[in-house]
Amino acid sequence: MALSARDRKPVLALLEHAQLVYLLTRYPKKQVLDDSGDVTRLEQGVDAMRDEAKRVSASLREATPDVPWDLLMKRTDGPELAWRAAKRTAPRVLAYLVPLVEGAPEAAFFLRPEAAKTPAKRTKASGRKAPTRPARASRRPGRADRRT
Repeated sequence: MALSARDRKPVLALLEHAQLVYLLTRYPKKQVLDDSGDVTRLEQGVDAMRDEAKRVSASLREATPDVPWDLLMKRTDGPELAWRAAKRTAPRVLAYLVPLVEGAPEAAFFLRPEAAKTPAKRTKASGRKAPTRPARASRRPGRADRRT
């Protein structure tokens, strides 16, 4: 799907703000919410994303139903709600809108959210990993056979 000239500028601005918000959500929640500077950056980033999302045309919003537009345009009051909105919207905005601007020079530097890693394979019913032990030698090293 190609972007219209009207939507190109707000989408690029939305993606720029989403990158900052996404990077903040990669840190532990307690670390971000305990620092007043990070809280300010988070709230300002979410507000800027909301403002840019309002400038996107309705036709683009309908064409990209995977982006949570309603949550993105909702006002957040307080750091806890801003954190929740950021965790839910920023990765999806980046995942679904970055491919729309692939031809733009700025798109080369946009983040792509990591896919969820699959957990390590468990071997026992208890959920623990099986220990790996070296094979046991039949004889101790360095001892000669004394039967002769």
